[in-house]
Amino acid sequence: MVLISEIVKDFKKFIKKKGLKYTSEREEILKEILGSKGHFDADELYMKLRKKGSKVSKASVYRTLPLLVEAGYIQEVYRQDARSYYELTLDKLPHIHFICVKCKNVDEILDNYLAELIQKEAKNKNYTPLTYHLEIFGICANCKKGV
Repeated sequence: MVLISEIVKDFKKFIKKKGLKYTSEREEILKEILGSKGHFDADELYMKLRKKGSKVSKASVYRTLPLLVEAGYIQEVYRQDARSYYELTLDKLPHIHFICVKCKNVDEILDNYLAELIQKEAKNKNYTPLTYHLEIFGICANCKKGV
């Protein structure tokens, strides 16, 4: 497990290397994401920060998310209703997202076999995967029942 302080230090280097200013807002956003579980979108993240008394602007959240994707800390996992949803990628096995097209519920399946298959095929092709995810869209059991 990577320490939060190390991730913050690495992100600071990443930001400075890009010629951007490292701000306390960016750090606050990163730390909030590192402490989160599950999927989130920019507006949910912004509201979470505001409820905790943060002064982070919505614009800062929207500008920071692509930087966190580029740095490899989060990934966009799916888009729904013109919104991008993200998840933390650190220490996470390859997994599958089952996304209900009716209720928008997302179930996640972690799969060691999938991880092994990706690593094996990447090695066979001398390929270095940076990120990956699999989305399956359908109708969940609750929606099929009419609940």
